[in-house]
Amino acid sequence: MSDTTIFDYATPYDIMVGAWTGHSILYDSKGEYKFTGPSILSIYWKVPGKVLRYFQEDMGNLDAIVAQHEGHYPVADVIQTRAFDLHIDPKFPKACASGKDSPIRVQGSESRPGTYLFHLEFPAEGKSPGGNYYNNQYFSNPNERHIIGPYVPNVHADSATPASDFSSVIAQTFTRISYADIPEEFQALEKAHMKNVEEAASK
Repeated sequence: MSDTTIFDYATPYDIMVGAWTGHSILYDSKGEYKFTGPSILSIYWKVPGKVLRYFQEDMGNLDAIVAQHEGHYPVADVIQTRAFDLHIDPKFPKACASGKDSPIRVQGSESRPGTYLFHLEFPAEGKSPGGNYYNNQYFSNPNERHIIGPYVPNVHADSATPASDFSSVIAQTFTRISYADIPEEFQALEKAHMKNVEEAASK
């Protein structure tokens, strides 16, 4: 089956659908390497062409896992989840905080087929002051997705640094491992996430 029969390239965001694995590389504002972390990602239509489900789990700092040796690093303590529904009309997606899933606010746009621009706004939470992640997403081929952009915190630890300056750059690479079928392992993670959300809401 050819790629053109799998995706409708005339439908914005359809090329994103499927299960993906990848990694994120963090650089500081001067371009110095900080660490690498693996991720899994599932994307599927809840309402074809209108509502796109996005679920991503970051599996911690890979460099720290290697340094501490397998089995001695609390990976579960550093997993970060991004889960939301993108409402698309027709090239412009938006996800707003609703007290469900994730408080992240998302806006974006398809500039041309296979090229996307996103702004993710993270709220202050715990010790994190929150901030904004601006990224460009493009497909080098239908099964390889690249993402890169700066992260701008709401407040810098160094009070001399303007709040508008970015603190880091995040570069991500994802490879599609399946099209319409989301692996059971990925589905289990999303179900566990939703259970945690529901339990937290009931307290």
